Amino acid sequence: MRKVHLITFGCQMNKLDSELAAEALAAAGYALTDREAEAEVVVFNTCSVRDHAERRVLSRLAGLRSRREAEPEFRLGLMGCFAERDGEGLLARLPYLDFALGTRQFARLPEIIAGLYPGGRRAGFFGGREGEAPGVGRASPRGRHRGPQAFVSVMRGCGNRCSYCVVPRVRGGETSRSPAEVIGEIRSLVLNGTREAILLGQNIDAYDRGGGGLAGLLRRIDREVPEETGLVRLRFVTSHPRDIGRELAATVRELPRAARHFHMPAQSGSDAVLARMRRGYDRAAYEDKLAMLREEVPGALVASDFIVGFPGETEGDFLATLDLVERAGFQNCYVFKYSPRPGTPAARDFPDDVPEGEKRRRHREILAAQDRVNRRRGDGLRGSRLRVLAEGPSPRDPGRWIGRTGENLICVFPPPETGGDPAGRLLEVEVLSSTSLTLFCRVAGEAGREPGKDAP
Repeated sequence: MRKVHLITFGCQMNKLDSELAAEALAAAGYALTDREAEAEVVVFNTCSVRDHAERRVLSRLAGLRSRREAEPEFRLGLMGCFAERDGEGLLARLPYLDFALGTRQFARLPEIIAGLYPGGRRAGFFGGREGEAPGVGRASPRGRHRGPQAFVSVMRGCGNRCSYCVVPRVRGGETSRSPAEVIGEIRSLVLNGTREAILLGQNIDAYDRGGGGLAGLLRRIDREVPEETGLVRLRFVTSHPRDIGRELAATVRELPRAARHFHMPAQSGSDAVLARMRRGYDRAAYEDKLAMLREEVPGALVASDFIVGFPGETEGDFLATLDLVERAGFQNCYVFKYSPRPGTPAARDFPDDVPEGEKRRRHREILAAQDRVNRRRGDGLRGSRLRVLAEGPSPRDPGRWIGRTGENLICVFPPPETGGDPAGRLLEVEVLSSTSLTLFCRVAGEAGREPGKDAP
């Protein structure tokens, strides 16, 4: 029973892929360990969306080189997007790397590791974006419960062609799973303690199986996995502004268990930059979608992503983005400094002409603007009572618990004195104080089930 340590970089889909890889390893008799030092095999599940993510992986690999060369039984591997993008090149440059598995090959991880022992040769590169490895996305009899929340992939890949994005190249085209398969996985997870299912897709609004799109899938889950089973909340990410529609918003409003939260990346507030990004909408169209979501789903909050320093971004373009952040009242913003991605149209067609220092300044200013938005929201929520799904002890203060509202607001609170383990319970909390990222609360009791009362 060899010990394997998985290290995950990047998005929620990568986290799910690591869970599924760990599940396959456990089923094959491997022991998963959280301690890198005791592992005989270390595998990095990698991200290729930003250059910084790739450099972090290369740095971690370099730090393990001496151990790989000194210990005959120690092995190193990569999986995921970076492996798909440059697996053969990495193996050629890094003689201490034993294998690289692409984004749709990780179910083969147990057999690849087995081939490395005893005294086996390097396994090499296993890539290819078409199809789906057997068992990917399906819950095993063991289950993979890690707490009250669980990710469920409903589709993979992306059919959009944003000029800066490497995802279609490394994850392939859009492939949707059948509703029956998704629902079967959710039922299995609920039996293992899941209370909130988070549906994942690179562009989840493009889900196209079973009729009715994503809205139809949400309604079917609501019918076929009723609240009595233990599932208390449904959430989904990520939505493309061009594709999200009124029917989906109305479905979120009508289903009491659907989280009133949308992740709809804008990427820029400048029409000129959006055109070079090939996003397929302009600033006015994005703001129309924001207004539609808030009209259809009162109290909903929207999170966004932004890229600063995109080729040709002027100070005026940046100020347009800053204005959007200050006006839109986002729940949160994920802000990234542009870095050219090999093989993308932006890297081919546009010089990376915004200085790095300017990118850092713009990055700081967007984050500061969102910080101000968050603080105003937190101040306005003091004294309010919110519904929170308790997740577990706070990583920073084990004496307190952490949970989230349906709008994805993070709450920290002392655990209730009665009722046993609060994990997975819906609690009513009162907001006492706040920072830009966290609401500090006290537990007021068990939460009711009245729809739409997660937050004012």
